[in-house]
Amino acid sequence: MRVNLSSVNIQTWHHFLRQRDLLQILSNLDYDKNKRVLEVGAGDGSQTKLLKKYFNEVISIDIAPATNIEQIIIADVCDLPFEDKEFDIIFSSNVLEHVDNLEKAFSEMKRVLKDNGIMIHSMPSHVWKLLQMSLGWLHSFKKIMYKLLNIKISRRATPDDFVHLHGTNPKKRSLSDKLMGLIIPSIHGTSNNHIYEYLRFRPSYWKKKFNENDLICVKKHNLFLHTPYEFFPFKFLRLRDLIGKWGFASVFAYELRKIR
Repeated sequence: MRVNLSSVNIQTWHHFLRQRDLLQILSNLDYDKNKRVLEVGAGDGSQTKLLKKYFNEVISIDIAPATNIEQIIIADVCDLPFEDKEFDIIFSSNVLEHVDNLEKAFSEMKRVLKDNGIMIHSMPSHVWKLLQMSLGWLHSFKKIMYKLLNIKISRRATPDDFVHLHGTNPKKRSLSDKLMGLIIPSIHGTSNNHIYEYLRFRPSYWKKKFNENDLICVKKHNLFLHTPYEFFPFKFLRLRDLIGKWGFASVFAYELRKIR
């Protein structure tokens, strides 16, 4: 394995995946513990705690944190409350696909990043999107059967879990929307439809978007293979790692530098 899984918090599959991804990124990064890090979209703080083990100074922001995180700053990535060139590293995990104004977000992150600094952004891949679309019906069938048998099932993430990235309140879903959701999965990010979202999750889309915003991708990290539905959590870890290494990863991380 490329990651020491014994150092990962395995209380939940979701946290396992997030922390495992971050550990793999760090294992491939020539980092200095004294670097100043900005974490964009801290969420519930799972990765924040891990970042603070590797770096002496970590500043975390979120527009509406999912939980109480010590010393978190309430801020929007499109309007960062920092001076120019304050940070050596900017990190985000599963955030950019939920940001409407990417140009403004990149502009602000570039502004606060030092000239020789790096950005690292991890996001779902087109592989993840294919798994979401092809296996959604199976997850729905599982939910229905578990409901009928009164078996508790782990709740998976929904689009409403990410409204803190937009600063809005979750919308109430109608009965027809809920029934349709059993057949067709919800859009994950800000795309208008599933086809566009699949195209948007491809590396070619993101590399073009980075280049349009004067950023160059110096390295792409293939992280791990998993589905959106928590099938077989904590199983087949070595096989998942191997498949992810071959490029069939559910998450890609992009290491970026400013174009001078």
